[in-house]
Amino acid sequence: MLPFLKQPLIKIKQWQLLRWKSREETADLTEADFVAVGKRAFRGQWRLEAVRLPSTASAIKTEAFRGCRRLATIELSRETNTGLSGRAFEHCVRLSRVESSELLSVIGARAFANCRVLRNLTFGRELRKIGEEAFRGCNALTEVRLPASLREIGRAAFADCTELEAVEMEPGLAVLAPSLFRGCFSLRRIVLSDSVTEISAGAFRGCSALTELTLPAQVQTVGKKAFAGCARLETLTLEHGVKKLGAKAFADTPRLCEIAAPASLKTLGFGAFGLGKREEKAVMTVENEYMLRRMKRQLLLCGSWRCVRVELVGKSIEERKRERRRATLEQTPVHIMDQSEE
Repeated sequence: MLPFLKQPLIKIKQWQLLRWKSREETADLTEADFVAVGKRAFRGQWRLEAVRLPSTASAIKTEAFRGCRRLATIELSRETNTGLSGRAFEHCVRLSRVESSELLSVIGARAFANCRVLRNLTFGRELRKIGEEAFRGCNALTEVRLPASLREIGRAAFADCTELEAVEMEPGLAVLAPSLFRGCFSLRRIVLSDSVTEISAGAFRGCSALTELTLPAQVQTVGKKAFAGCARLETLTLEHGVKKLGAKAFADTPRLCEIAAPASLKTLGFGAFGLGKREEKAVMTVENEYMLRRMKRQLLLCGSWRCVRVELVGKSIEERKRERRRATLEQTPVHIMDQSEE
């Protein structure tokens, strides 16, 4: 047997772990002294099951552990914030636990993509960025809580997380990236933060378990096909402040039956609520006759008039005139009313 197979081969240069090679199942590096795990440092270590990094390690570079198919546990530094570069743990199909994940500061593009058994991570107050497709295909994730420190999140970061059931966001993010939660078939609960002003195209497309949705007043724009294909969505509430629904924003939602539209809603994109006929039209409720006329015209222009019927829940103009007249008479002094009668 060759000597390098009996003892781990560790190559460190300029505070960077360049290479670790061994037939051992555990890489205990807690006594080593380096700052970064270098690019592809653990490439080809198919026997590796657990890794412990030293307290000095603050960066894991591109593809450092990519394809370590038996890797189940990674223990990050407990004293230093850690940044992950792109594809750091991509295709680690048995990775289920990441210790000290609350100290992650940056998660690069596809950093955990296709980690199929990775369970819920705890994101801490140091997390600033999540890259594109960072958790795409992480089928075991059931809950995501995005911290207030997060300022940037990439396209399709949590796409195709088929077991994801709940998403909560603390105030911080302003824009939800395109296809962010696309294809999360089990997503039932969404809690949007007060800081979100825009939901980009396809952000929740195909979230077929979603039954109720409330868009808070701060959300001004809903992008193209943002909620298309939410097949079980029944009730939609748009709070006052929502201004624009993009093209086909709620297309292919056959169970949608109740829509509460605010006066702030000015623009409906082409086919905002679908184009074809449905067995039963959804009912959109509006507050006054002006909105009634405007929303009917908008639905006609966008092609969704066959899918939605607009109804008035407030008082008509005539009813308001009568109420104002009645209030005026009640406030008029009696002696003035007597003089007018004479």
